[in-house]
Amino acid sequence: MKSLANSPIGDVVSIAGHDARFGEDYEVEAFLPHDLPTKVDLPGSAWMAMSQAAADLGRLDAAAQLIPNPQLVARVATRREAIGTSALEGTFADLPELFAAETQPDHDVGGQIPPNVREVMNYTRAADSAFDWIADRPITLGLLSSLQAQIVRGTPTDGPEAGSLRTTQVFIGAKHKRVAEARFVPPPPGDSLRAMCERWISWLTGPEPQRHIQLVARLAMAHYQFETLHPFTDGNGRLGRLVAVLQILREDALRSPVLAVSPWLEERADEYRDHLFAVSQSGDWAPWIEFFAEAISTEASTGHDRIMRLLSLREEFGDAVRTARPRARIAVDIAEQLIAYPILTVADAHRRHGRSNQANRDAIKVLVDLGLLEPYGEDRYDRMYWSPRVFQVI
Repeated sequence: MKSLANSPIGDVVSIAGHDARFGEDYEVEAFLPHDLPTKVDLPGSAWMAMSQAAADLGRLDAAAQLIPNPQLVARVATRREAIGTSALEGTFADLPELFAAETQPDHDVGGQIPPNVREVMNYTRAADSAFDWIADRPITLGLLSSLQAQIVRGTPTDGPEAGSLRTTQVFIGAKHKRVAEARFVPPPPGDSLRAMCERWISWLTGPEPQRHIQLVARLAMAHYQFETLHPFTDGNGRLGRLVAVLQILREDALRSPVLAVSPWLEERADEYRDHLFAVSQSGDWAPWIEFFAEAISTEASTGHDRIMRLLSLREEFGDAVRTARPRARIAVDIAEQLIAYPILTVADAHRRHGRSNQANRDAIKVLVDLGLLEPYGEDRYDRMYWSPRVFQVI
């Protein structure tokens, strides 16, 4: 924290408290970022990176509109984001685990879903709620508080402060180390933190930054400020990365949430955190904005290619069923939705497609006979089936 003493975009203040883990008092310096600027000068390299990211977002959006129901490919992107953003915070699961858990009617049959998968599912629920909200409403602190409560529900940090700005001090660093060894100390709780968060929201939604700062730069700057404020006791990273997607949707750079930026960041986790810290040290926005623009550009480009492959697979699956079983309408419907629901059960198919369990069972048997589905796992009752070819793509 000493390296932040001369930061041009923030101040350090001394704070003191008691660390119950070690039974000792502490006195450290916390960092209070200045409000975000409404204008920023950037070099040509940053403009090139932002322009490429914007172009790649446009191609991604166009690809998503090629399918009658873009929510099918949006569902895949949200689940990929859930895996990546959770991994950045130390919660690991894989896509088959997540899709399998979501086939259960209440997402919790007898508590059989492991805690790590349940926590990842918290994110998907929060994201889906957020996408519904911003369809006709702006991003607000109330929305973010509600999303944070959903993200930490049932986890060790779920408690009295869930769903509200923190009233306790938090520290960024290894959990087993002393406060004095923290990598970063965010602002202390209280009226000042709330005021800084409210000004951040005003900047996020206000006309002046939108008029003078390109979207990708604003995404990066808003993300930096949110992580630096660290307004909640937990879930700040996942929530901050979700806000970036919400900004993109709110400003119509994408019409559906088909971007997953966290997988790229998770592969470069140390560099990601170093860039955030470097902004506080130097006040130089360009390296961080270029890094974030590369994340958006790369994930938008690979997302475009993934969507095109999924659309091709959807057409192939549908044609295979129509050719072999022209009258198997339910089998066609299930086959064409495998790109979004690549693991399913008979009961799961019934919930989504209607008709009788027997009709759905017969349809799934058609898909198994055609090699589009295979048994998944060992359960004999309400057996799961999956499409390995879809997982090869996603």
